[in-house]
Order: sequence, then structure tokens, then C-alpha cells
Amino acid sequence: MAGSKGGLVDASVSGCIRAILIAYAAYSAYAIRLFAVQEYGRIIHEFDPWFNFRATQYLAENGWKKFSTWFDYMSWYPLGRPVGSTIYPGMQVTAVTLWKAINVFTPISLNDTCVFFPAWFGGAATVLTAMLTYECSGSAWGGVVAALIMAIIPAHTMRSIAGGYDNESLAVTAMVLTFYMWTRSNRNEKSWPLGAVAGLCYVYMVAAWGGYTFVLNMVGLHAAALVALRHYTDALRKAYSLFWIVGTLGAIQFPVVGLQPIKSAEQIAPMFVFFGLNIIGYGEMLVKKQKLQGDRKKAWQLRIRVYTGAATIACAICAALAPTGWFGPLSVRVRGLFIKHTQTGNPLVDSVAEHQPGTADAYERYLHKSMFMTAPIGFLFAMAHFFAHVNPQSLFLPLYACVAYYFANRMVRLIIFLGPIAASLCGIAVGYALDDLHKICKKYAVRYLEGKSILFHVDEEEKKAKEEAKKRADEPPAKISNTKMKKKYSNNVTSSSSDAKNKDSFVSDPRQAISKIYHSNVSVLFRLTLLCLGLANFAIMWPAFMNYSYEMAQGMSMPSVMFKGQLQDGRVILVRDYMDAYEWVRDNTPEDARVMAWWDYGYQITGIANRTSIADGNTWNHEHIANLARTLTAPEDEAYDVIRHLADYVLVWTGGGSDDMAKSPHLFRIGASIGQKGGTVDMMDIHRKFGVDRQGRPTPMMANSLLFKLVSFQGGVSEDHFEEVFTTKYRKVRIYKVVDVDMESRNWLSDPSNRVCDPPGSWQCPGRYPPALKKYPKLIKPAYPAEREKMAAENAKKMKKKSGGSASEL
Repeated sequence: MAGSKGGLVDASVSGCIRAILIAYAAYSAYAIRLFAVQEYGRIIHEFDPWFNFRATQYLAENGWKKFSTWFDYMSWYPLGRPVGSTIYPGMQVTAVTLWKAINVFTPISLNDTCVFFPAWFGGAATVLTAMLTYECSGSAWGGVVAALIMAIIPAHTMRSIAGGYDNESLAVTAMVLTFYMWTRSNRNEKSWPLGAVAGLCYVYMVAAWGGYTFVLNMVGLHAAALVALRHYTDALRKAYSLFWIVGTLGAIQFPVVGLQPIKSAEQIAPMFVFFGLNIIGYGEMLVKKQKLQGDRKKAWQLRIRVYTGAATIACAICAALAPTGWFGPLSVRVRGLFIKHTQTGNPLVDSVAEHQPGTADAYERYLHKSMFMTAPIGFLFAMAHFFAHVNPQSLFLPLYACVAYYFANRMVRLIIFLGPIAASLCGIAVGYALDDLHKICKKYAVRYLEGKSILFHVDEEEKKAKEEAKKRADEPPAKISNTKMKKKYSNNVTSSSSDAKNKDSFVSDPRQAISKIYHSNVSVLFRLTLLCLGLANFAIMWPAFMNYSYEMAQGMSMPSVMFKGQLQDGRVILVRDYMDAYEWVRDNTPEDARVMAWWDYGYQITGIANRTSIADGNTWNHEHIANLARTLTAPEDEAYDVIRHLADYVLVWTGGGSDDMAKSPHLFRIGASIGQKGGTVDMMDIHRKFGVDRQGRPTPMMANSLLFKLVSFQGGVSEDHFEEVFTTKYRKVRIYKVVDVDMESRNWLSDPSNRVCDPPGSWQCPGRYPPALKKYPKLIKPAYPAEREKMAAENAKKMKKKSGGSASEL
């Protein structure tokens, strides 16, 4: 299974054909992502993309300096959100850079740039996948097939549809780029300086998405696996050292990352690999310096002393740092990859549908059964290529496949990791098959043109040499004259010769023996048959895969803010209820209006309606979300007493499906678990207390809750508390105005002097709950740790003394 000669693209005829096919794949990747634009126009989709777009607008209008110190008081009211220290800014910086660059040549709006952004980078990821596949396999046609698959595979399009301006659309491209540069740095002994380039690509990945930890650990695992398989080289040490040093120095520049690369549990293993490789390198240097290469025993004694000393020092350092809390625990999302879903200890994480385990149906949906069946064959080919050619980079894809499959199996959202590797492995399977088929056909064609036997041809000179050797081996010594003894001797010699030959072949040099069997006539005919059948089967499945991918792309192109539906009379209509609701808020409420809604809709409230929201999808403060959950699921009277101090309007999703009633058990669980002494509440208990039966009848607690009365048309809120001011055409959204808003609390919250900067004088100045909410400890818990609350109160008192006032805080 030797790779193709030349490069992925070269000046040969086949090289030009490959270039055309890769260009076609890139165009296909772009075109398949435009269904949303064609059907719904140039609009941002979903939830998170609206925050990303709003952040991009802020960066474009205010520049990097203000962006990096942006404290957003329109979100997470009244606390606000330190966007500058809680965002991965890579996508915003890239989008603004592209927007400015394109405007040099032709006018384009920032909105359109962000809408088309995922489609552009879908094409870039497609080309990079071809390069990665070729680098790891050596098969140029494998790279081409991988690009054609990557362009349209649903596991990739699921996060890169035009309008889906989300971090993953850029992150997949940055991830594949990092993997390519890392494997490229392992190509030969002179490639190690490219480890620094791989480190820079990794920094770009860090800037793009929180999933950068997967990339870091994949590279570290690859380096460690090479050492474990006895393929350590000094070039590997240099390449990985450059990657880790450059990557870590770049990563810690982002406030959202900080010192996590050398502190957090999920990133510390690659650091140990860095130190481990350099300890091995130091040991090898001492062996070489003391000229012990010829004395294996002494060399290993020296190595063991070095390794033991280093391990002792490392253990001592870890023992000293551990009590200080230097090493952080696994994050909740990462912990969810190793324990059962809904048992992470954080109900907020458990409530997200994307955090559920992957299933066989999910694999078939996002990979299609044709690719799901072909990828394992590519995995076997890739492993065989590694052991046959011992190329360091050829081990990377099998490792990537194993890790990505495990994570996707634990969390369905991470199926996005399977897009590139599934495309690469399928490309390898088909590419190696094409390469092998071409080699066999070429060999037979040469034999035919030379007039030799095509099927069972044996080289005449080789045959003659074997016969002479056999004759010499079979001839008995001159001393043996007895015919019977000669025969016996001949049999013994033949037997012993055969045994020795088998022993030499399969014990002393198994690779050569396997290679000989692999290239035998019988094996060639068998392979030829399998290759033809396999390629024919793949060719038959390809149209089905293409059609399925295009259907999936169309289905995934539906924005959450609008969708197409069918009425009972068969008419297809465009349902704009969600968009209409946010536009109504934007056009019919004061600019400083505060809108309470579940955190799912916070990004759309600030992004589309341009109004202040109570919480959003960033989920950076779990306690604040729990306060919101307790308020919405509390009895109406109790909830109203809190809401009138925080909001002017309340927005709920209705109309079935994924409305607020469907989410209500999770709201109740979050409110009953976070900030409470009893720990996480079991979902079965919640459904018995706070749910509806099969006939749709609510439990008493559910029927009495504010959320049920706001959402369900069976119930109804008191007109003394809430006034319904807008209901969308198809009743998907209802908006209520809060009656008798507490103006004292409102004015207190709008006063900047009541915010507390931490540390004093910095740009991070979160707000606080109004003093009136101290009367409702059942629903409102502290949103910051007690130590921080105490410090905030002390700082506030100091500020008040300087200004001659008095401090009051929650």
C-alpha cells in the first residue's frame, strides 16, 4: 500500500486532475452551505451566532482595545458580563479582518460577511482535510476523495451552514490546519522547525473555540504514542517542544484561557509529555556524551538514573503544589465525557440536549451509513501503513479516530470531530484501493506488452537461481553412497531446510514474510477481486451519500428564528413568530427596557431586539441562572415580587415543541439544585412534582407556577401582576409587561456607583442585586462567592466614604 508518487498536486496530468477535483470539492463545500441564504435570505441563525454577530459589530465599531475590555451591561442584568475575559475572540477578529479586506475590492456589509463566513471556512476545511490525509497516508488520490467527502458530509455541515455564525465553523478549519502542520513537522528529520508553525496554528485554534483542549491533547497523545511504540527521535522532541512552548505562550495571552494550560487537569497531560520528551532527550545526550551506545547495559543504567531522578523531582513539585490548589479539577463539560449523562453534578450542563450521549442513529445521520461502513476499512489501512512504513505521521489518523469516536459517543455535539477523520479514513480506503489497483493493472499491462504470462508469471532468472540452489542443497555428500541413505538424507535436508526457511520468514523477519505473501500471485488476484468489488460498491453508494448530504444540508439550513411549516390544507407558510416577537420588542419598548426570559433566548433578545436580557447562553454564572430558574418556576405571587425589581417585560416561548413548558423540568431542576444544600435533584422526582401527566394535566406545583400561567393558554396570570401586550401570529411567543415596576430598585441599578470594580479601578465592574431583593432569600441566592460578596461590600463602603455617601448592598 505504497503512497502515490509526486505530491497532492503537481504538474503531471494526474496532478492537474487532482487539483481540479479539489477545487470542485471546495466549491461544493461552499455551494451546499448556501441553501439557507437562498430560502431565508442573509440572516443570522440560531442563538449563539447572534451574540457572535453582536460582538463582531462591537469590535468593528470600537476597535480591539475597547473590545478586549468590554463589560456588557445589556446581558446578565443586573450583573453584566465581562465579555473581554469570557470570549474566544478568534472568529470576531477574523470576520472583521475579512470584512475590511473585501471592502477594499468590493462593498460588502458586516452582516453579509458573517452570514457567508461559515461557508467560506467550510471550503477551507475541505482543502486542509485533503492535505492532512495526503500527509498522513501518502496517497494523493486518498486526499482528493477525502476532500470530496469533507465538502458535504453532514458531520461538518451541521456547524457550518451559511448564517450559522458559530465558533465551530472556524474551529474545524483551525483544528485541521493545526493537525496538518503538526504531522508535516514529523515528515522527516529536517521538518521539526515546523513544530513552531503548528504551535501558531494551535494558538489560532485557542482563539476560535473552547474545544482547543481536544487539539492539544491529540498532539500530545500522538507524541507519547510514538515514544511508547519505540519511535522516539530527537526531531520528534524538537518539534513537540516548539509546538508546546509556542502554543502555550500564545494560549495564555487570552484571558478566557489564562494559566489553564499548566494548571487544569484536562490540559496538564500534554505538559507532562513535553517534560517527558526532554528528559528522554537529556538521557540520550548523556549516553552519547559518555559514548555508551555500544554498551546497552550501562546505557540503560544511565537512562534509568535520569528518569528516576526526574520523576522524583516531578513528584516533589506536584506534592508541593497540590495543597495550594494549583491544579484545577476537570471542568464540568469534560467530566461529562467520562461519566453518565445527567450525573455531571451540574444540572445546567445536563439540561443541554447537545450534551447527551451519541447513538448509532446519530452516527448514521451525520456520517451516512456508507461512510460509517467505509471508515473502519480506512482505519485498518492506516494502521497497516504505519507498521509497514513506520512513518510517524501515519499513526496520527488512527489515534484521532479512536479519541474522536469515544468523545462523540459520550457527547453528541462532538460528532463534529468525526467529520474530518471520517472523510480522511474513507479517503484512505478508496485512495489506497485506487493506488493498488493502478499498480496491479500497470504491472499486468507491462507483462502483456512483453509477451509474458499475465496471471502466473515467474521470472525465468529467479526460477533458474532457485532451482540451482535447491539442487546444491539436495545433493548428498560424497561419503554417502547408499541409495537408501541418500534418499533419507534428501528428505531430512528438505524438511530441515523448509523448517529453517519458515522459521526465518515468520520469526526472524515477519514483515518480509508478510510482504512476500502480499505480493504473491494468489494474493494479487485476491486483492484485485476485492478492490474491484469494493470500489464498485463505493461508486454505487456515492450517489446516495450525495443526495442524503444535500437533503441534510437543506434540513439544517432552517434558522431557529423562522421556519417553513405546512397548514392542514397543504399550503406551505413561513413562520416568523420568533423574529416578529423580537422585532416587536425592538420597535415598541423603551431602549432601556429589561426583558426577562429563559437563558436560551438571551442572545436573541440583545442581538435582534437590542434590549437588556437577564441571562444568555454563555452560562458564565450558574448561580444567577439558578435564581432566574427559581423565579420562573415559583408561584406567581412570589415570582412577581422578585420580577418587579429586575424586569420590565417577560418573554416566553409557547406553542409546543421545544417551548418553555417542554424545558420546565430542567428549569425546576436547575433552580432546585444550584445554590441549594440538597445537591442535584433527580429528574424522576421532578417529573412527579413539577410536570404534566399523559393527558396533559399539570401537577399542582406546575399549575401554580408562574411559567405555566405565562405559557399555557389553560391558565392565566393576574392582571395586577402582568399585562399581555403581544402574542405572535401562530402563538409561538407571548410577551407580558410587568405591572408596577419598582422604580427605586430600577434607579438603584442604573446608578454606576452601585457597581463594584474587582479589583478596584479595573474595567471589570459587575453590578449587584438591588437591596430590596434581600427580602426574598428563598428565590434569590448570592450570585458571587461569599468572599467576593464581602470584598465587594467593603469596596463599595470605601467608595461611598470617599464620595460622602452610604453603602447598601445585597
